[in-house]
Amino acid sequence: MKPGDTVELAVESLGFEGIAIARLEGSGLVVQLRGGLPGERVRARIRRKRRSYVEADVTEIIEPSPSRRQPPCPYAGDCGGCTWQHADYTEQLRWKQQHVRDAFERIGGVRVEEYRPILPSPSEFAYRAKMEFTCSDRTWIPDRLWHSMEPNAMERKRAAIGLHVRGRFDAVLDIERCMLQDEVANEILAVVRRLVRSSRVSCNSHRTRDGFLRNVVIRRTGTGEAMLVLVTRSPQHEHERTFIETCASEATRAVPQLISVVWALNDTPSPVAPGPFTTLSGRDYICERVAGVEFRISAQSFFQANIAQLERFVGCVIESAALDGSETVWDLYAGAGTLTLPLARHCRQIIGVESNGAATADAIANAARNSIANAEFITADLHTESGWKILARLPDPAVAVADPPRVGMHPKLVEYLLQRLPRRIVYVSCNPATQARDVKRLAERYTVRSVQPIDMFPQTYHVENVAVLERR
Repeated sequence: MKPGDTVELAVESLGFEGIAIARLEGSGLVVQLRGGLPGERVRARIRRKRRSYVEADVTEIIEPSPSRRQPPCPYAGDCGGCTWQHADYTEQLRWKQQHVRDAFERIGGVRVEEYRPILPSPSEFAYRAKMEFTCSDRTWIPDRLWHSMEPNAMERKRAAIGLHVRGRFDAVLDIERCMLQDEVANEILAVVRRLVRSSRVSCNSHRTRDGFLRNVVIRRTGTGEAMLVLVTRSPQHEHERTFIETCASEATRAVPQLISVVWALNDTPSPVAPGPFTTLSGRDYICERVAGVEFRISAQSFFQANIAQLERFVGCVIESAALDGSETVWDLYAGAGTLTLPLARHCRQIIGVESNGAATADAIANAARNSIANAEFITADLHTESGWKILARLPDPAVAVADPPRVGMHPKLVEYLLQRLPRRIVYVSCNPATQARDVKRLAERYTVRSVQPIDMFPQTYHVENVAVLERR
């Protein structure tokens, strides 16, 4: 068995990262497959051999699953943005729900009193509130098209504005139209691409770590507003400044819904722009309305990704908190107050804690905009000792809501919650594996009453999950 060999396999299941699982007949060696669905018989080419398993790509579907469909997007299979377009939506939901259950049973090893049915997204496509496109000085060409494009070498050297190729950090697929965002966002993307192609401005080079334009970020809200964020290195030439100004004016003229254009500088190796952030056109924020609360969202603010599902998601968290109006509540990893402010309408006092200062500023402005006086916001890093010391000065919470990043909560924060022992913990996560790991530790003092999966990310293996823990 070596890379390049072809094998015939029966696909058994889908793993946590959305990879199909099969076994080599005779040896039982696990094969991780890209592009397969459970119940299928496929032919696959070995890509890489590991110590205890091999990785392979499906080259032919011998017996297809009834759940297989033709992906509607022409970039499916190459683009790293979507991994499950070849499965119909019912199948996607079935496996997401199974992955949540597997995480709590196998990783957490905890008893859950109630596994609730997954809440499907109202929209399979055009649901994304934010898309971040990577800029590259050259376009990646799929293998199947390479020979047909050989005569035109300039096509490969043309700048790309798109998404990373699946499994590649150094290759960018040029995306003319992304189906995860709506047509207004795609219009904005088209304007930027046209201006890049018609200008002398350079795009980022992964090899030489230079180039002016690094990222194009497009944000949308359910109220119809749009924001464009251009992330660049510091300009070295006058034509680069001219490009930024032209981009802002041309895009706002072409797309009426675009009411904010922001320029962010990033001269660091990190993909996260430290700024400064300069407003080129319109406001420095866009507005969203959820659960009767109006939110101001700046270029740096985190906000939930699924516009169509947002109201239901917030409603689920409010229901899970089961507040009677007398409680003090903590909202950990509060962001711009997406959960804090709707929860404030149901409790006596709520304190939101967030590490991003810009998001905290947005949260404070959002509270003032909505005349919510019982919400307090603090900037503190909950993964550091200084953050835990700030928590020590806060009043005891009856209910704690936590919505950490994919890595989950810091182990010492979990220990700290076990010292303060709120009556109820509502743990929101987009990574059931790290969530189950943290819940396993909390289960020493808490019973897991319910688990509610919510599909915020159709066409991908990601799933949001709300776990409700009650102190024993």
